[in-house]
Amino acid sequence: MIVVRMTGGLGNQMFQFAFARALQAQGKNIVLQWHGHRTKSRHNGWELDEVFEVPLSEKIKVANQSPLLNGVAWTMRKTGRRREPSNIGYNPEFLDATSGYLDGYWQTEKYFAALADTIRSDFRFKSPTGEKNLQLQERIESEACVSVHIRRGDYVNHPGLGEICDSEYYEKALTKLNNDYLETTPIVFSDDIPFCRQLLTKKTAVFVDWNQGGSSWMDMALMSQCRHHIIANSSFSWWGAWLGEHHNGLTLAPKRWFAKTAVTTNSDIFPQNWIKIP
Repeated sequence: MIVVRMTGGLGNQMFQFAFARALQAQGKNIVLQWHGHRTKSRHNGWELDEVFEVPLSEKIKVANQSPLLNGVAWTMRKTGRRREPSNIGYNPEFLDATSGYLDGYWQTEKYFAALADTIRSDFRFKSPTGEKNLQLQERIESEACVSVHIRRGDYVNHPGLGEICDSEYYEKALTKLNNDYLETTPIVFSDDIPFCRQLLTKKTAVFVDWNQGGSSWMDMALMSQCRHHIIANSSFSWWGAWLGEHHNGLTLAPKRWFAKTAVTTNSDIFPQNWIKIP
């Protein structure tokens, strides 16, 4: 049996699940174990059973749902845990595991590229609700929209993740997009909309400030419906863009995901067809 540790917000949970799905596709017995105690104040807990059409615990067993299985998982964590190194790029050795407890983020599509269609099917969102979301969906369907994700909150002054997607980055990305595609409508998703209104003054921009807390996933669902994407160095907007690639638009991303001084690195996080903005 292999246990895959689950933690963090929705985007991180999706990477971890996709990695576990790749292991499962090899015929291995995979179990997930949820660890939420360190992230309760910043995220919305276990979301994989709440936001998709099919609860993902029906695809892979979750140890927390069984006291006996959870006890076994804890024992495996103490005796056989393998951690992803600080270079969290693609490491195929982890896919060769036959047993043990795997602890990491697995933030690259290289782990699950071979079953991309399965992952897209797994991550089929429930329909967003609420009048504002439904109106925005209609607009996204009728216009060439670009999702613009601006991550603030815990990224402000963060030594490893902050100050990467600054105003210069968004200006360059929007200029690049508008040079290739005229008349795009920016749909701005953020946890700090007042800041975004000062940063982006384009009259046609739509600022999405109504999906909060347990409904935050609706932002990702709406991102995935846009034709183009300008993402932050955030797994949340990474998935919004990756799930929206069937629209054949552009995805623009920051050239660096982590600060130059950060211990953590990941050279494999960007799909090859994404445009990196220096």
